Amino acid sequence: MGKVSAHTKRELELLVQECVELKKEGRPETAWLKTVYDRFRKTEGLSGLLETDDLIYRKIYAAPPRKPSDTTKIRYWRTGRHVPSNRSLCLAFGRALELSEEEMRTLLMSWYDRSDLVFSKIPEEKEPLRNTYLQRMGVIAELTGEYLESIHPLRRMQLNVKPENKEHNLRHFYYMDARSFQTNVNYEAVEKHIESVGYESEFQRQILLLGEIPRKVMLRHLFLIGEPYLSRARVSELLEKLGYLPLEKNHTTVNGDRLDRLVIGFLELYEKQCAGLEPEVCSRWLREAYRYLDQYLIGQKQNGLRFLFFKALGGKKGAAASP
Repeated sequence: MGKVSAHTKRELELLVQECVELKKEGRPETAWLKTVYDRFRKTEGLSGLLETDDLIYRKIYAAPPRKPSDTTKIRYWRTGRHVPSNRSLCLAFGRALELSEEEMRTLLMSWYDRSDLVFSKIPEEKEPLRNTYLQRMGVIAELTGEYLESIHPLRRMQLNVKPENKEHNLRHFYYMDARSFQTNVNYEAVEKHIESVGYESEFQRQILLLGEIPRKVMLRHLFLIGEPYLSRARVSELLEKLGYLPLEKNHTTVNGDRLDRLVIGFLELYEKQCAGLEPEVCSRWLREAYRYLDQYLIGQKQNGLRFLFFKALGGKKGAAASP
């Protein structure tokens, strides 16, 4: 029970191939931006896109371009070759285009693939974003609470973690679970190693929802902390509650990867294969299926689709993590 069949493995391969082919079509988000850009150009009475790029640059930087190449970045944003290097610049781009509030959310959450807002620190009492922050932290607290409760007592004993101290070991449990989803990792052999210390500051910041947290990173957190109780509907709901775009088949990352299509397809296979099975069986299926998917993605050089891998795991980019 819980084994991944040869047929399912083939379905995973076909899913990856579909995502690779769809990437060649370009980003739908870039097409949306083109429509917005053309509207702005016509409103301003400009005849060409280069003139529009020049005006956008002036509005963002409150100064004319010093040389023709200064507006190249604007053209790259417009054509989908790059996106702004930070949120402030992205917001300035949206203001220069005179986007509505709803359009600005689309720019941030869909085109820029980020959350609707970012917390630089924990808001204090009476600060405008206090309630929003507390609501979102409530989602995280509920998820992590369920995650810690599901950890088997034997595993805590092996790590010498007392029940009352398990919250302090959240990062290590998470890190080791992440390792268990990677290709060619002997999970049991690394369980007792103190390998996750270097991931402490990054994990703590993200689990407190502080700073810029890319949507792909949040998707990984929801998957690892939420498994085996996963479904497309649940992951989408949690993303929305945390200020991100829900899973959408046509959504792409800023690099054009069809990550949502891959995740949706993976979760649909999971729901079909594991409906009604015990949680332990579901967890085994998830690990085996993702390990196969991960190995296939490495072989296809599709590192942007490896949604459970992160650099702190210690593996090289484009290669399987090693113990």
